[in-house]
Amino acid sequence: MNRQEIYDRVKNSTKDAVILEEMKKFGFWKESDGQPPSVPEALILKEAELSKELYALLEKQRKYMNKEAALKAMRAERLQKSREKIAENKRLREEKKKQKAQQWQEQKAKDIIYLGEGVSKGLANTTISDPEKLKRFALPELHTAEQLAQHMNISLAELRFLSYHRTVSRVSHYKQFQIPKKTGGFRNISAPMPRLKTAQYWILTQLLNKLPVHTNAHGFAKTKSIISNATPHLNKAILINIDLKDFFPSVHYPRVKGMFKGLGYNEKLASLLALICTESEMEEVMLDGKTYFVKTGPRALPQGAPTSPAITNYLCRRLDARFAGLAKKYGFVYTRYADDLSFSCDTYEPANFKRFLGFVKKTIKDEGFSIHPDKLKIQRKNSKQEVTGIVVNKKLSVDKNKLKRFRAMLHQVEKKGIEGRHWNYAPNFLASIKGYAHFIVQVDPSKGKKYLEKVNAILKQQQFKHTVIFKAKVKPEANSETVDFPLPSSEHKKEGDKKWWKFW
Repeated sequence: MNRQEIYDRVKNSTKDAVILEEMKKFGFWKESDGQPPSVPEALILKEAELSKELYALLEKQRKYMNKEAALKAMRAERLQKSREKIAENKRLREEKKKQKAQQWQEQKAKDIIYLGEGVSKGLANTTISDPEKLKRFALPELHTAEQLAQHMNISLAELRFLSYHRTVSRVSHYKQFQIPKKTGGFRNISAPMPRLKTAQYWILTQLLNKLPVHTNAHGFAKTKSIISNATPHLNKAILINIDLKDFFPSVHYPRVKGMFKGLGYNEKLASLLALICTESEMEEVMLDGKTYFVKTGPRALPQGAPTSPAITNYLCRRLDARFAGLAKKYGFVYTRYADDLSFSCDTYEPANFKRFLGFVKKTIKDEGFSIHPDKLKIQRKNSKQEVTGIVVNKKLSVDKNKLKRFRAMLHQVEKKGIEGRHWNYAPNFLASIKGYAHFIVQVDPSKGKKYLEKVNAILKQQQFKHTVIFKAKVKPEANSETVDFPLPSSEHKKEGDKKWWKFW
């Protein structure tokens, strides 16, 4: 050791203590070997300890005598501790962040806890479904998103993709297009893409088709048809037809979610099932050469999804029950085919009729629907009475004037071919005449047989194969071949020179 090092040792202890250490080091002082030190050694060590404490006290005294130096030292000490604490907190945050990200990835791989803004409430809820309620309807007992994905035979990631709610997206699960209505104008159709359609068919076959339907509901119900819907209204004194406005779009996501919860599924599964069955109205926006789909309204049942009719049939049970009771009280007969409501009675009493119609309107409003302003028709016995396209005055029959036009049109096709022909404003002429011929057979088998034979001959001559697939309305800037649909009336021509369909 040099002189300075020896001086520092003496300074931090005492001269005697340093000499004692050196003597032990070179063997001039015997080690105690675990025994208590001798009195001289103990005195030397105690003196060194006290000297060290005294030196520390003197250093503090010198610091406090100089106020500025003491404050500077205190600030430096606090600053150092603060920096150390900040560094430690940062390290802990980083560790917590990594741990949270890892947990999120692990949970994401086996569960779904977020599906977009406004629809994710309750997804973190781990409550199980109600087995008793599910058993009542013979529904599959499912408790987790993973179980639902397994039953659908898809991955959890695909289930998340199909049910995720985005305000703006590059991908749409639906193709939007329009078809002409028989009464004029166009009907918006949202056709689900294949993967979503497969998931919706699973919900339809495994869940919705097992649910009870009111006896007065005839649309999309087993063993029922437009025939069973029209038959109760044969030969009546007065007939009321009411069309509900925006029937499917009026049923919003919360109502569909509530339906699945009422069946016994927990909130997570109810949310997933409702999201798959609903969709928001959307608008296509082009930005920097890319197409974006922007949501423009609340999620509701789309017109075109296979699940929408079955869901409305179940949700309208109370509506049907109220109308059935109301009709019985006032002497009417009631049936419903999707959004078409029909009421009829044997005798017409003005006061009774007015009171009944008032209650009908109030009930529709109470159930969350509204009447289409142009679709409330009151038909008396001395005029043509129709229910879902079937004349019901004396017997079930097809409208004579329309049947006459159909017969004349088939005659012209046999003579001159199908060029420039159309029926019911449908884009595929051959498919439309085939459908109408089968409709005639369904209403009047004996009369319809000859029309079906003529239509089949035309289809055979034209080598018809019913493979028409509608796509979204083609935009002018789209680089693809299109087919212009022949707009048959001045009312339709007001729509402009839009290209409405692309099909093959």
